[in-house]
Order: sequence, then structure tokens, then C-alpha cells
Amino acid sequence: MMVLIVEDDDHKLNDLQEFISETFAVDDVRTARSFQSGIRSILEFHPDFVFLDMTMRNFDRTLSEEGGRPHPFAGREILRQMQRNRITTPVLVVTQFDRFGEESDYMTLDELVAELSAKFSNYVGTVHYRSNVDDWKPSILQSVGGSLPRRQP
Repeated sequence: MMVLIVEDDDHKLNDLQEFISETFAVDDVRTARSFQSGIRSILEFHPDFVFLDMTMRNFDRTLSEEGGRPHPFAGREILRQMQRNRITTPVLVVTQFDRFGEESDYMTLDELVAELSAKFSNYVGTVHYRSNVDDWKPSILQSVGGSLPRRQP
């Protein structure tokens, strides 16, 4: 079983990788660090489950490139691309923010959750990640449900 984490924040990515590897019986945890590499990885590797950030850069960062400006709804666009390509892999959004966009496209986390639930059948939920509090871990367990097998102690 292969899991893909699409996340551009180093600290959050490390926390998710560690938690997933310790908690779930998965053979392979891969990462993508931007909107473009996330889409590419989903199309190329066909993961069994995707942990998806909502706001991320358009391209991978390098020593000389910042990866473009942050795209506030990159995760939603990845879900659209998956739907367009008939990819039904379960997706859990893991975000640090409780509001998205600016002015005319502003949206609260609750509004975003309602939209994703209505539009995407492979969307399994959203977890609000905070690096200084571990309440995101039980939320992931609850949201993932039986989609990923738990590691035996």
C-alpha cells in the first residue's frame, strides 16, 4: 500500500510522515512538495491514499526558486484534476489554516469543507493541523477510518 503526502511545509511534512509511518501499515510513503508535483505524483504513482495540503506553492522550491506564489486553493484544484481524470483515491485534507483566499474569493474552513464534501466523492474530510498541539493525530485516525490499515503493536 502506497500513501502520498502533498505538502510544502517542512515541519508539517515531517510530522505527517512520522505519524503515518508509525501508525499505519503502509509499505511506501511518498511526498510531493507543490501543486504541480502533487498532480504529477498522483497521475504517475496512483497512490492508495492522499494526504493533501490546501494552500501550497505552484512549483517545488529550489535553492534559486521560491516555487511561485502560494496558491490558496491548490488542494481543491488537485481534487478537481483527480475528478477530471476519474481518479477515486481517498483524499484527506490536512491544513494549518482556518480561512483561505483573499477578498472576493475568501472562504472559511467550514465553507471549504462544505464545498469539498458536496463536489468530490473521494474527499474523506479535513483535519486542522497545529504544530504545537497533537489533537490533529486523533482527528486523522477518525477521518481515515478503515481506508488505511493500522500498524499492529
